[in-house]
Formats: sequence, C-alpha cells, structure tokens
Amino acid sequence: MTSGDDPKAKLESEAPPLADEAVAGPSLNRTSFIPLPDLSVPPPPLPSEVITRRERIARAPGTPEPPPAYREPKALRVQREGLPDLIVPLYPDRSYVFGRAPESTVVFAHDAVSRQHGRLSFREDHRWVYRDLNSRNHSFLGEAEYPFQGDERAYCRHMDASKDWVVEAGNLILLGNGRSRITLLAEVPDGLVAGSRPRQRGSAAAAQLERSINICARHQLPVFILGKSGTGKTFIAREIHSRSRLDGNFVVLNCGRLPQDASMLHSELLGHVKGAFTGAAFARVGKFYVANGGTLFLDEVEFLPPAAQDFLIDILEGTGSLAPLGAAADLREPPPRFRLISASKTPLQQTGLRPDLAQRLATGDVIVLPTLEERREDIPNLVEEFLHRLKTEQQYDASFTSDALAYLQQVDWPGQIRELETTVKAVVAREVAASAIDGLGAMRMMISLESVKAYLSQRQLGFGTSVEPPPPSAQVSRATTAMPAIPAGHKRPSALTEAEIRAALEKHQGNKTRAAQELGIALNTLKDRMRKLGIA
Repeated sequence: MTSGDDPKAKLESEAPPLADEAVAGPSLNRTSFIPLPDLSVPPPPLPSEVITRRERIARAPGTPEPPPAYREPKALRVQREGLPDLIVPLYPDRSYVFGRAPESTVVFAHDAVSRQHGRLSFREDHRWVYRDLNSRNHSFLGEAEYPFQGDERAYCRHMDASKDWVVEAGNLILLGNGRSRITLLAEVPDGLVAGSRPRQRGSAAAAQLERSINICARHQLPVFILGKSGTGKTFIAREIHSRSRLDGNFVVLNCGRLPQDASMLHSELLGHVKGAFTGAAFARVGKFYVANGGTLFLDEVEFLPPAAQDFLIDILEGTGSLAPLGAAADLREPPPRFRLISASKTPLQQTGLRPDLAQRLATGDVIVLPTLEERREDIPNLVEEFLHRLKTEQQYDASFTSDALAYLQQVDWPGQIRELETTVKAVVAREVAASAIDGLGAMRMMISLESVKAYLSQRQLGFGTSVEPPPPSAQVSRATTAMPAIPAGHKRPSALTEAEIRAALEKHQGNKTRAAQELGIALNTLKDRMRKLGIA
C-alpha cells in the first residue's frame, strides 16, 4: 500500500502549514489537525477528499492540485459546561471576544478559560481569523466532524498566541480544554439565534413594523429605513437580511466613517491588490465585494461621499471600472450583486445625495421607525429581550420588579432603544458587582425600582441635567406609598428588617418564593430570617 492510499499519511501530507499561514497572511488552504498515530479505524473520507482524489486521478502527472475553496462560516455553536448550546450569527462588521470577563461577547465561566481568551474577527482578505489573546491554557484548532477519542487536544493544533489563524466552517476551537468549545457553522440554524425568544403581544406600531420586515424579506427590492438615532435601524436591516436567507454576508458600511482620501476610499469599497501601496501586505476585498450575494447596509447614508456615490451608481448600473486599487489597467471585474438597504435620520430629499442615487434608494420599500415614546407598551418586551441576551451570552440571571418596569415605561428615552438597552445592561452589571462584593454569589438578581432610579439619577447628574421623575402611575405610587420600600437585591439577608420582609410578602400576596426573588435571597434564607424575626 502506497502512502497515497494510507488515510493517516494522506492527512499528514495534505495538512497545510498553519503556523506559516498565521505569519504570512491569507491562505485558501483548509486548516487541519494532527491525528493520533495509533487509531485503528480511520474516519470515512470527507466528500471534499473524494473529489480531490478523483481530480488527482484525472489530472496529468506532476500537475499541482488547486487549493480547496474557502468555506466561510456564517455562525458559531458555543458549548459551555452545564449550559445549553448557544448559536451566535457571524457578521463581518463585528469582532467576537471569548473569555471569563463580563464584557466578553460570550462569557465562559470555566476556570480553564482566561478572562480574555481569544478573539474572532473578519480580516480584509475576506477570511475569518481567530487570535489567542495570550491565554493561560491556550487555544486549540481541530475539525468538528473528526471522531475524537480521549483528550481532544491531542487531535488539534496548538494555536500560537498573537497570530491570526484562518478558520472556516467545520473547524472546532477549544478554549483551554474540551469543556469550552466553539464550532464554526456553514449556516445559521433556524430558530436558534442567541437572544431570540417568543414575545408577548406588543403595540400596534410594533406589529406593523414586524409585518414590514416580513414583507421586505420576501422581495429583493431596495429598502430605505428612516428613523431617529437609536431606534434600531441596524437591527431592522439585520432582521431583513436574516429572514431573506441570502447566501452572502450582511455588510455594514458606515457612510459617516469612510476615508476622505481617494485611494483609501477606493481600497475600502473595491479592495486593493497586494503591494498596491506601502503597507499592503496582502490583498484586500472591498466592502462592495464582501457583500456579493448578500446585503449591503448603508448606515447614515446621508454622509456618503460624492466619490462613493459615483462608485455605487456604477455598480447599480453595471458600468465603469470596478477593479481593485493597484490592479492592471485592463482588468475588468464583474460588478457585485447584493441586496441594498440604506438608513438615515433625514428624509432622502434633504440629504444632499445625487438625485439619481436617492431615487434608486427609495424605489423599493420605505420603513419609518416609530420612536420609543410611540411604543411605550413594548418596553417590557424589549427589557425581557435584553435580559435574555445577557443570560445566554454573559450568564447574568436577572429580572426587573414590576414597579421598576413601570418606571422604565414612564421616563423619557432621548436615546431611544439604544439608551434603554444600555440602561438595562448597566443596572444589571452594577447589581451583579454589588452582589459579588456582598458575597451573595451568582444567584438570580431582582432589579428593584430603587436600583433603576439610582442609576438614572447618577447618569443624569453626569450629563449635567436635573433629575425630574416622571408623573407617578397608579402602579408606581401604590408601590411607593402603600408599603415600605423593597430593598435592592444585593442587600445582606441579615440586614433585612421585619418591615421590608412583610412588604415583600404583602406585595406578592404571601407567596414566599416570589418574595424571596424580590428580596434577592434564597427561599430557605427567607424562611430562616422570618423565623428569627418571628414572622408567621
């Protein structure tokens, strides 16, 4: 039997030099792993291996094999010990940090994972790359479909720190050990996206917005989204792309941050070849071509520079030179094809865009986003969505009391949904930190009205504005006048007074489980405190 017929020898001979790839930059070679030498039963060949072998037989002797096509991942499957699997969609405009630190994109609580263990990002050459951030127990790269036996790290490559490792669909990344793992997926599984959950019935404005999204997802016409800053324009664009089930990427082009230099703008939009200018160590794929087959989202389109408007018109009309910067003069690239979604705070006629471009942006659907003031009844749903995302990604288990939610519905939100989301995240993070200081551990947090008021007051003072509480609703006034204030969830159990416990019990009609949640303590702790205080 020759080495070409030996599966183990074949894997070793075809394994690409990943360490060199990490130094040199882009590569179309697939990442691989080192199998244990004593496996008695080799795995069945992958379809790509069968095709490669057939091509090898048909190819003339001595002709080099072309590298396999890069398999771009579209989502991650995150596996953490003791938790259900988490599906995270991948977007080229984002980077994803993994670690124990609360500010990580996905938090791993296992001790083998460092505070900032690794980062996944989309490189200029249209490749997803993983970089180990000098973690204590290292990162390991392997193949998800390989039949591991024993310690999985023995089948994987050690990923040297501070180097970019090109990864693709089908790869597996171990963070420290096999209990914390990330699998790169070729598609986003239906109904399993992080943060998604069934919603209760909301406002009429929310229902109309949902219908508009579903309509836009069923056609390929351009979409223009008009709304105030913070109303969720990027989120709506992502939803349209996701529900459209396009094969390509969702690419965000922030028009207000595009370079003013003509060459740099050309590189940003159409890409450049290796060596096109000083520092161009490898070729770059322009944003227009990254979006090929997917969706191009023009955020803050009112700031699109005139030169970029010309490029975009050329693409939409299929005319002009679309070659990357530094390419040969006779090179003619076919125009990319993408779904076009644009967004602005200003109506198109007032933006100063070229009239012919403005007409093209509005030839399909137009979605006018309602303000948060127009949909206050949706605030509880939005808060639950934010809390669910915090629980699945950051492992913060928290909920707001009914009077705290009522208060959030009453105050003004000049920053719209974005301000509401940052408020929820900040209040929960503050309560978790206070709970850790008080030694209460990772118990479920109940966010009280007092905690919300304290945060908003501090923030308003930081802005230099006066704190004017909203007109009290019947629910809020009843909670603040009919019974003593409920303590914040981080108060020590031994500091709870008889009046505070009786107030919690009265609020929940004697239900001790809900009263304990309200007080931020365990049920047995509440019962023990009640016995000590002589509360029947």
